[in-house]
Amino acid sequence: MSRVARFHADRTNQKLYFARLSCQQAEQMDHIQQVQAHREAAVFHLQGAVLAFLQELVRYYRLNDTVPTLKSIETLMAEKGQISPEISILQQLAKDGFIAELKRAYRMCQYAPEPSTPEPEDETSSNLIIKVTQTSQAWLPDVKILREWHRDLTQLIDGFRNEMVEF
Repeated sequence: MSRVARFHADRTNQKLYFARLSCQQAEQMDHIQQVQAHREAAVFHLQGAVLAFLQELVRYYRLNDTVPTLKSIETLMAEKGQISPEISILQQLAKDGFIAELKRAYRMCQYAPEPSTPEPEDETSSNLIIKVTQTSQAWLPDVKILREWHRDLTQLIDGFRNEMVEF
């Protein structure tokens, strides 16, 4: 049985694949709201890949944690008298690396921005078009950044997997 199958890495790989597909779709769209939808989807899938990898770590270290977080894994490892090098690196990246930026983008996707003062509109047929957003999407990473995060996360996870050995 391969290492990937053994530690249930298929979900992590799936989320990374979905993020890559979302980036490709965002690049192919012309409509701004469709581009936004695909960029947000990429953010969700990248965050999902991080969470799925935490589940891999829980299985690898044989921890009992159904909803793992960096802190919960660190605590459970400490109770066993062990340290996870993966968690140490992930915590640093979550503090001031690309994972911190990903988490910020994920939070921004979850909550509506502060509403701006509504502008009166003319009574035309364009009022029948539903406007998803009227604010700038500056907080949403562009596809280039999303692809960098995807590459960095994929390399990080692959490196961790290559270092995982039985203890």
